[in-house]
Amino acid sequence: MTAPQGPGWPGQPGQQAPYPPRPPGQPYPQQQPYPYPPQYPPPPPPKGRRGRTALIVSLVVVLVAGVGIGGWALFGGGSGAVNPDAPQAGGTTEAKGLTEADVATVDPKKLLDDMFLAFLTQPVQHTRMDKIWFGQVTPYLAGQEYRGDVIEGAYDYQQRKMNYLDRNVVCVNGTKRQLNRDGTTSDFGSCASVDGLSWQSKVGNGLIPSGLTRDQAQAFLDYLHVPEGFLSPGKPTWVDRDGKQHVRLPVVFRSVQTSMGRAGTQNFIWAFQKTKIPFEQHAFTTAGASPDQVEGVFYLDPKTLLPAYSELLIYNPQSDPTGGKGQVRRVEYLWDGQLPEPDPNRPGTAAGPSWPAERLKPGQVN
Repeated sequence: MTAPQGPGWPGQPGQQAPYPPRPPGQPYPQQQPYPYPPQYPPPPPPKGRRGRTALIVSLVVVLVAGVGIGGWALFGGGSGAVNPDAPQAGGTTEAKGLTEADVATVDPKKLLDDMFLAFLTQPVQHTRMDKIWFGQVTPYLAGQEYRGDVIEGAYDYQQRKMNYLDRNVVCVNGTKRQLNRDGTTSDFGSCASVDGLSWQSKVGNGLIPSGLTRDQAQAFLDYLHVPEGFLSPGKPTWVDRDGKQHVRLPVVFRSVQTSMGRAGTQNFIWAFQKTKIPFEQHAFTTAGASPDQVEGVFYLDPKTLLPAYSELLIYNPQSDPTGGKGQVRRVEYLWDGQLPEPDPNRPGTAAGPSWPAERLKPGQVN
């Protein structure tokens, strides 16, 4: 399958726009965190085993398999696979960016930390996504034709506003319009209220939020270092694409054993809890099921360390070793700090990522 070509938003080019000049003393463009609404006290710790078991049973009716909402989300995290030597996360490469010579010696873990901190503190996420799931992963990985969901979406965390454009629907300024079979469009309700599921399905990579202050981002990242073996970056390499340099960073977010069972993408939920932001105050949840592992690559801008593109395979390596029941997210990131407005009368014209597909198979990323 070839993703639809051409701009998905009026005035937006098919290629990623160049980054604006970096102001002196500001390592990341448009990264100043904004004042977040007043925080609430953290939730109380979970009760004893009996109370927790009863709560899990009561939550079964609201679990949604495959979209990352698990009963674990309300607990404070598993305690089985803890890294006793986990330091406070955070690196130094963000202060100066990277050169080709740096990439040969940079610590992959520090580089991943710096990418997280840059990503988490952006005020707006704007992405072009090709989401491959519902039985389409197997043909995709085999190099065959497939049908993916092509979506261009953006979310402004300060305004708590989302616009998006997909195959059938346009959401702009809180109103949705759908594409009818006869080619006409009609009203399709409101999209003014944005919850975690809405955000996760239309914007981003399904794992990493933005819109955090620096302290909140640090708390999020610090927790990701707690489950031993969860963060597993590979050796970065310097690559050139269309005359622009990037740092290719392979990463595995491993499914690890905890006191509450295996946890993969669930660790991102527990990390978000450490920010002390109520979920109803910040649109966030994760793709995949709680124990799912994530294997993929990020292509980073060497100056900002923000990803320009990522391709992530999300699957359960124990119950689904071939990945056929999982999902792949190919995402191009447009760090323009803007919330574009698609034409409400043009559903179905979204542009997919301009980057070539890598079709990474399970176990291919070390």
